[in-house]
Amino acid sequence: MHTIEAVRVAYGSALELGLLRGRTDARATTLYLFVSKTGCRGSCAFCPQPYGGISKISRVEWPRFALEEVARALTQATGLERVCIQCSDEPGIASEAEVIVKRLAPAGLPFSVSAPPITVEEMERLRDAGVEILTVPVDCADKKRFRSVKGRDLEGIMGSLRAALRVFGRGKVGTHLIVGLGESEREAVEMIDAVSRMGVTPSLFAFTPIRGTRMENAASPPIGSYRRVQIARHLIVNAGLKASDFKFGPDGRITGFGCSEEVLERTFDLGHPFMVCGCPGCNRPYFNERASGPFYNYPFKPDPKRVAEETWSY
Repeated sequence: MHTIEAVRVAYGSALELGLLRGRTDARATTLYLFVSKTGCRGSCAFCPQPYGGISKISRVEWPRFALEEVARALTQATGLERVCIQCSDEPGIASEAEVIVKRLAPAGLPFSVSAPPITVEEMERLRDAGVEILTVPVDCADKKRFRSVKGRDLEGIMGSLRAALRVFGRGKVGTHLIVGLGESEREAVEMIDAVSRMGVTPSLFAFTPIRGTRMENAASPPIGSYRRVQIARHLIVNAGLKASDFKFGPDGRITGFGCSEEVLERTFDLGHPFMVCGCPGCNRPYFNERASGPFYNYPFKPDPKRVAEETWSY
């Protein structure tokens, strides 16, 4: 097994480890790391990685630190609940993640890995190294535009999710969906429903335009649209609803959630459907938004009245 000298650390995670100095009103509860070797071979239209923005994922900076420095700092950290390793799309990248898992294992935290499709053997090696959850991002719910947005076929990613379920089991496999890549709300709901029925846990993010990417001039999704998809995700994952239970307008906009007003009000009161959803301990503060807002994924429990008003806005 080879060694890794350095790894990229999300800005908020670096603050939590004491590797950087700064202030934040939403502390990271997961250590987010990004591993790459020679550069991403992917061609996702929304991501800065293939277009020279190697220090960024979405709008977040990921400065580089020595792995040994990260390991030492992690043993002294008290507010972290999980380590999440994000992988570039490169051959052999799972082996890089495996090295990091084994080096940081003495800290005693659970591990998640987010990676492009990898082989079953690579999945098994990650599992045996101590990885608890594997995420394979779908990202785009628009099947017609999928290849142009992601640069690969949807079926390949769905096949990788099915393989991951065989290796890790239901409830231990995740995926990401990015709202605002051209899909309708109906298409987003149908994708959430499809992966959930497989046993895959979907996480939601809002599209963020990044300079230098093919989608730099596209707009972030309307906050109301994002709220409606968040509610749909909560009702499908936590209440067992299906896509067919929802009502949609001619443009695919959600017009009914297939539940009572009481259930909908309880959803607003809960708050967490509008916060970051993903692996246990994941909060990704300010991944989609600036501290001044608007908040797509709240880093704290939001005001029920505010999210209710946002839900029915455009």
